[in-house]
Amino acid sequence: MKSKNELLAVLVAGVTLTACGGAWGNGGDTLAPAASAIVTSVPAATYEATSGEALAYETLNAERSRCGFGLLAQDIRLDQAAIGHLDYLVQNNAVDDFQRPGNARFTGVNSGNRAVAAGYDHRQVGETLLTVPFYENAEYAVRFILSSPHALVALHGLRDVGLAWGPTAVGRTLEMVFGLAENAEFQDAGKVLTYPCEGSAGVLAATGREDLLISLFTGPDVIWGQPILVKGASDLRVAAASITGPGGPVAIKAIYGDGQTTDPEGQCKAGVACAIPVALATNTTYTATVSGTNAGAEFTSTFSFRTGAR
Repeated sequence: MKSKNELLAVLVAGVTLTACGGAWGNGGDTLAPAASAIVTSVPAATYEATSGEALAYETLNAERSRCGFGLLAQDIRLDQAAIGHLDYLVQNNAVDDFQRPGNARFTGVNSGNRAVAAGYDHRQVGETLLTVPFYENAEYAVRFILSSPHALVALHGLRDVGLAWGPTAVGRTLEMVFGLAENAEFQDAGKVLTYPCEGSAGVLAATGREDLLISLFTGPDVIWGQPILVKGASDLRVAAASITGPGGPVAIKAIYGDGQTTDPEGQCKAGVACAIPVALATNTTYTATVSGTNAGAEFTSTFSFRTGAR
């Protein structure tokens, strides 16, 4: 489990979601009028091989592909939007999803504005921004994002991504801008997906942040284990979720989703549910089962995953 000092060093893992012509609404893509099959092949990315951007891109696409969410294609316009926002943060000694007009290196108030400024004609845009301690790398940043129930945009059905990774005032920051071009369709597997899923390995055993989930989990630090993130049709209902390890059943802190506990951040709803356990053990294999209804039919999904060294 992470020490209090390590948790205090992790400062922000925010998500902003914007769409041209209207609000994103539920923070997801389940209300999209059209969808297409998942993407299984994309052009090779042009990030420098040893860069943090390359490591983040490869890590995220590997996790998305394994669990059926589809691959993301690098888009240099979204790269430009991400780089511009990271530069803004550095110049203004800030850690924030939003920019203030008039500040140095201003490129747009939110991720949608910045994508337009970079020439990306989009139907929808999402963003994650995470700052980790200076000694951490971009793979850890991606895994931290995937361990947060409120950073689900990284698993939604958008098709493009732009990345920026670098030092800011308080740590190393990963800025990821996700996009769906104006005439493109959402990726949709047409079935219930989970993260983690069968064969996932290296997921974070325990993580937390003092400003996330405070409304539900009280104490000096907010700590939880890898959530089971469930994505389905807009009528998804998770009735039960369980995790079992070598020592037996793992306690579930909460299940967020329609028909369950209301997510105070408004992310786990309308086609998304999140089962949040207590901290897990490192280097340990767990079996998870989730069940409920999706698209008018009952479902049960059972899979095994393994935590990493931390």
